[in-house]
Amino acid sequence: MSLSHNCATIAIVLRSLKMEKIGVKNLLVSEIGTRLDYEINEKIKNLDLPEEVRAEKVSGKIVASRLEETIIVKGNLVADLVLICDRCLENFKAHIPFHLEREYNLNRADFSEESLYVDKRGDIDIEKPIREEIILTLPMQNFCKKNCKGICQNCGVNLNKEKCKCKRSKRKKE
Repeated sequence: MSLSHNCATIAIVLRSLKMEKIGVKNLLVSEIGTRLDYEINEKIKNLDLPEEVRAEKVSGKIVASRLEETIIVKGNLVADLVLICDRCLENFKAHIPFHLEREYNLNRADFSEESLYVDKRGDIDIEKPIREEIILTLPMQNFCKKNCKGICQNCGVNLNKEKCKCKRSKRKKE
């Protein structure tokens, strides 16, 4: 049987999972080309992100595929984050889509510090790769809206919420 034929004849199982680990024990004893689909919809408590970023939830679907010596994990996910606007310093919610693709070694003898691997229980850790992808996908500048007015450099008023009071006092002095 060819690899494409194997994929076509295998039932895809949709599983809900916890964020930290995916159980791939069934893939370890399956034919090459077997895939399992997983759905992620998890509230996040701590992903060890930079202090100006707070993750609330990650959701989406990933596929784990059995290859000869590895398991490939691919998926499209969305992180619901709370960020700080670089202009007005207010918190705002952002939905950041990202793509995840990692290769996990089946043989721990091939393990190096940078390698990802399937552990003794047949689980793979996806928390670290998800954290990495969120950080890499974050925009360089975070704005609560395109036309954010920011804060007044003199009095610190959020110009999105109220008019600057120091402008009036400057005009009166002149």
